Amino acid sequence: MSHDVVALLATSPSRDALLQALLQAGPQLRMRLVAEGAIIELRDDSGRLVAAVQAAQRLALSAEADRLLTDGISDDLPAQPYWVEARGADLADVDTAGIARRFARALADDHGGLVWEPETRLDRGGALEGTTDHPAVTARTDTSFVVVQDRPLVSISPWLVDAIAAHGRVGRRLQLVTPSTSRITHALRSLLAAPASRWVVRAPDGGFYDGFFGVPLVWSAEEGFVVDSTARAEDGPHEEFRGSGRDLGSQLLIDLHVEHPAEDDLVLGSAAELLAETLGGSLPSLWGTSEPAPLAWDRDALTAACRRRVPGQTWTVFTGPPPAVRESGVRPFAGTLKVGRSAHGVRESITFAVGYEPGAEPDFDALAPLVEELTGRDVLRTMVVQRLAGRPDLTYAPRWSGAPAPVGMAVGVEGVSETGRDHALSAPVDGVPFGPPLTPAIWYRVGDGLEPDAWDRFRALMDHLRPKGAPAGR
Repeated sequence: MSHDVVALLATSPSRDALLQALLQAGPQLRMRLVAEGAIIELRDDSGRLVAAVQAAQRLALSAEADRLLTDGISDDLPAQPYWVEARGADLADVDTAGIARRFARALADDHGGLVWEPETRLDRGGALEGTTDHPAVTARTDTSFVVVQDRPLVSISPWLVDAIAAHGRVGRRLQLVTPSTSRITHALRSLLAAPASRWVVRAPDGGFYDGFFGVPLVWSAEEGFVVDSTARAEDGPHEEFRGSGRDLGSQLLIDLHVEHPAEDDLVLGSAAELLAETLGGSLPSLWGTSEPAPLAWDRDALTAACRRRVPGQTWTVFTGPPPAVRESGVRPFAGTLKVGRSAHGVRESITFAVGYEPGAEPDFDALAPLVEELTGRDVLRTMVVQRLAGRPDLTYAPRWSGAPAPVGMAVGVEGVSETGRDHALSAPVDGVPFGPPLTPAIWYRVGDGLEPDAWDRFRALMDHLRPKGAPAGR
């Protein structure tokens, strides 16, 4: 589904209010409550899903609406408005966009607030038109499920999280389709970068291409969108992908893995706070299991949420202070945090990004002390740092802006012990040890992310550290 409408409300709507607004929007349709009442569906007489609405979320900061919808949209809203999102299916014979719009306007009239609706930019038809039993999914094949999003900034919404959980259980891969004018958030980029996912972009000429690599794509009824085997390699990526890096700043991307003993008094999130304060200049402000991130940053609440999901994993997003309250020296940052049990305790896997305006250089000197602090806390397993030319606001367009380049890598005490201290310190990239002299962690600084041989040096480092018998790096 891709006809999205958001109602930002001054007061909380009850479930009865949601039902009444839906009745006004589509009186001829049947209502169905699912997910213990958290989602209300509208279906026609044949049982076909026409539209769906989620329960209201209260935002801890109204600026989250500015980040995901339109800058300044929260100016006339309360400090903590309610976010209600409706979606209409892509159906040729039903005005589903009108249903979603009428629902949102009825709510705004009764509860105060406003309605946001994106301008339609996506040419529909074929695989981009239809409905399934899931409110977020337009089409599915044996191996993939297709989510169509026609909005300027696409985030990892609750709809999308639920669709991934539902279809991932049966082995289907996510394929997200957007127009070429759309951007995605850092959290969604982290998800789509996985091999089992694909960002499909509809170009103005009607063709499709991969949003990360630009390769032409075509629709397959069996597999969803696949690489166009008829495209000539010498033609290169799709023309629409061949953007430029003009006016781009840079981003520092961190992949950090830490591990804690599974103790009763463990409180999670300290590593995310350390990254945020060291590189972003501030604690995180918001967190949640999707976007918008509705909750004020709270490590105790984060830990409690993770404990409730044991033995399953918990995936969350977190963001930095919004621009309106950002102080001098605080940079935009965003991250994801995955928590799960490991053989030795509790593992936190963090992706973190911090943005820099054009001309501003990342603080590379802060990285070694960061490694030293994590080593002193006895939690560091691995940390990889890369630099990417990109937007300072940490959103990503389906255009070529260069590949990320390695800045450095840290290996924790356990990894160095497996490799051997002397061998680890004889790597082709100079290493700086931290911690006990006989069992240190090591930080390898590859460069500033601008050197033409950065990847060659990084591969040589990885080949040197790789255990004997393991496959060599490419």
